[in-house]
Parts: sequence; structure tokens; C-alpha cells
Amino acid sequence: MRPLRPLLALALLAPITPLACGGEPVKSATAPTPTPTPAGPPQAHDGPPMAHGGLPADHPPIGANSAPPMMPPMPAAAPAGPPQNPREVTPTGEVRAESVAGLSFNVPVEWTSRPPASAMRLAELVLPGPGGDTALVLYRFPGGAGGVDANIARWKGQFTAPEGKSIDELSTVVTQTRAPLTITRLDVRGTLTAETTPGAGDRQNADNSRMLAAIVEGVGDPFFLKAVGPAATLDLWDAAFIAMVDSLAPAS
Repeated sequence: MRPLRPLLALALLAPITPLACGGEPVKSATAPTPTPTPAGPPQAHDGPPMAHGGLPADHPPIGANSAPPMMPPMPAAAPAGPPQNPREVTPTGEVRAESVAGLSFNVPVEWTSRPPASAMRLAELVLPGPGGDTALVLYRFPGGAGGVDANIARWKGQFTAPEGKSIDELSTVVTQTRAPLTITRLDVRGTLTAETTPGAGDRQNADNSRMLAAIVEGVGDPFFLKAVGPAATLDLWDAAFIAMVDSLAPAS
């Protein structure tokens, strides 16, 4: 008979493997080493398209040189290329009354209405002219959309002046009060360098452009009216735009 003492010593030195029910060894739980995720573009998702910071795609972006939260976005600019439907137009001076969301105003009969391109727009009017059709867009944002000065500065910053000039030299800002309304009107021209779509990163480079815009305060949340397009068309309608702004009043 072999001595048992050496065999017992070897058994005591061997690692003890716990057994589960049925006699199978139980593997020890060891946390897996995390595998780093390689950098790359964000993955697509099944929800609505999103812009910066998970905002809806039609929401203005937040970040450097962008609009603070709830500032109105630029109207979608026409793609670079030939003017859209350019034609000679002779203003007749005739106007028609419009009323949108509690705001009334008069516009030339040559300006035609079309369905708004997004839910953020209350109304759109098409201004015809030799530079091509240009949209005048009316916005309103629940809770407001930033201060007047911040909006004016941002809109002016979407243009580049020619060499030797500054945007301030090519801009006019007028504020008028007709109780209960306070209206700030902006006229700026130069090369349009705004983003084609808020948050997209792609920018316009359209020279000989112009913006006619107005911010209307005094009847709840402010209204924003803005037309951006070829100067050749907006030059034709600048007097009519001022007359429209002068006609703004709370709807009765």
C-alpha cells in the first residue's frame, strides 16, 4: 500500500474549484475589459432629424457665432445658381390687407402667398423681380426669441462687406413706436454668408444680396419679418417693405 501523506499534501495545495448544482464547475465572474469605441460620425436614428445638441432640425443652432436658444433661423436660402424665375415687374402701388396671428398689415398685390415651408413659419409671401423670386417670411416663437439687439447683430453678421467697407456702413437700423407696437427695422446688403440650413455647416456665398427685416414687439411674443435674397429684387420693393412696416397694427 502506498503512503497517503504525500497525496494528501498535493490535494491541499491544488486550487479549489467550486461546484454548481449537478457537479459542474462554476466560472468566476470577471468584469470584461471595455473595448474603446472608435471615433467616427454620429449614427443615424429613427427619430426626426436633429441639429446641434439634439435640437429639432428646424431649430436654430446653439454655439459660437450661432443663435441663442429660440432665436429665429434664417429662411432657407436658394441654392447657388441662376435666379429663380427672374422677371421684370412694375409695381402698381395697389395693396391688399393681410392678417396673421393677430397682426394686420398691407402688402402689394404683386406679392403672392404660398404655404409656409415649415411649422416655425406663420406665413410666406413671394416677392417677384429681376433678381428672381424672394420669400418674405413671418415668424413668431412662444416665449420670445432673444433680444432685439442680439437678433440685429446676428443678422448683420450673416453678411460680409466688400473690401474697404464695413457691414455697419452698409446697414440701416430704424426703431419706431406706434402704441402699442415698437418696431425695429433692418436693411443690410453685401455678400450673404449665412448657413444654408441652420446647423448644416454649409454656407452661402451670394454676392449682391440684401436683407429687409423687422421685429415687432407689443402684442405678446414678438413677430419677426424677414426677406433675404438678390438685391436686384429687394431694391425694387424696399419702399413697399417700409410701407408694409408702417401699416403694421394689432388685428381688430
